[in-house]
Amino acid sequence: MTTRTVEPVRSEIRSLEPYVPGRPVEELERELHISDAIKLASNENPLGPSPLAIRAMTEAALGVNRYPDGSSYYLRQALARFWKVPFEQTAVGAGSNDLIDILCRIHLGPGDEAVMSDPAFIMFAIAVRVAGGTLVRVPGREMFHDPSAMLAAVNDRTRLAYFSNPDNPTGTRVTRRELDEYFSRVPDHVLTILDEAYFEYVTDPEYPNGLDYLRQGKRVAVLRTFSKIYALAGLRVGYGFFSPEVTALVHRVRLPFNVTSVAQAAAKASLDDADQVVRSRSLNEEGLAILRAELPKLGLTLTPTWANFVLAQFPGSAVEAAQNLERLGVIIRPLTSFGLSPRYARISAGTRPELTRLLDGLRRVL
Repeated sequence: MTTRTVEPVRSEIRSLEPYVPGRPVEELERELHISDAIKLASNENPLGPSPLAIRAMTEAALGVNRYPDGSSYYLRQALARFWKVPFEQTAVGAGSNDLIDILCRIHLGPGDEAVMSDPAFIMFAIAVRVAGGTLVRVPGREMFHDPSAMLAAVNDRTRLAYFSNPDNPTGTRVTRRELDEYFSRVPDHVLTILDEAYFEYVTDPEYPNGLDYLRQGKRVAVLRTFSKIYALAGLRVGYGFFSPEVTALVHRVRLPFNVTSVAQAAAKASLDDADQVVRSRSLNEEGLAILRAELPKLGLTLTPTWANFVLAQFPGSAVEAAQNLERLGVIIRPLTSFGLSPRYARISAGTRPELTRLLDGLRRVL
């Protein structure tokens, strides 16, 4: 009789629940033998990328037989110029998730703690556990982060504190006043990560710019992305601004050639198209207005949002409603994998025709 060998895997990895991404349109169409499905599950920009980005991608594709610029020099130079941050305080990654993972690997090990709100972006929780750190979840207030409670959870073992602002999956935001108070009290040994993936969508005057805290000398990492308003989700380009010391560590730890040449070219070109940002924001506001007006009529309760999606509480099971919507070719995102009740789903602000199909579908399945 043979004895089965147990793989020598770290216990925190063996017990890790993997991230479940939004379902691809192609998979749904293949499984259900349908066509023309729409995806309102992954907070994507339905407008699509800038024509400047498409042109840059086309040109860059001719050189993909060569490795990309390993330091992303020209993209970082453009980001430094665009956001008025010193070049030596910039880094890019394969999506901002890449930079979250790098920061966790730099700062966390056995016995080290990281604080986050509950709920908040689940990839931070995964990165903390992969790095070997201890995750401390702090319950939010009615789906909003509670910075005071997060501060109360900080101790001598805390190395990182994480804010997704606006948050995913809730869409809620932390105000400037709240962050000012937080930074006036947080100990110096804590690096605060401000994940601002939806930064460009927010017009609320009470919403803070994380770069202000970096310029004030606070221990902060400010993360942003080209996946959302710039509509380059398929290319995976994120970027961050840090102190020079943390930036040097990020470049020491990150993988070489972590951003492709095509992605670098598209991201750099996107910064030159301010009109694309304006049009994307306008389209998003139109979509949110439709969702805010129509979903409550169907019995759904919406959490306030500052992003490009809504968090909707269904009168019954959102999981069941989502499954029935899929048969009609409409994909939304139930949030049980984020730790939320089966009654919650996240719905992206799509185009008017897409939202018309969503609402028609909801009237049928509810």
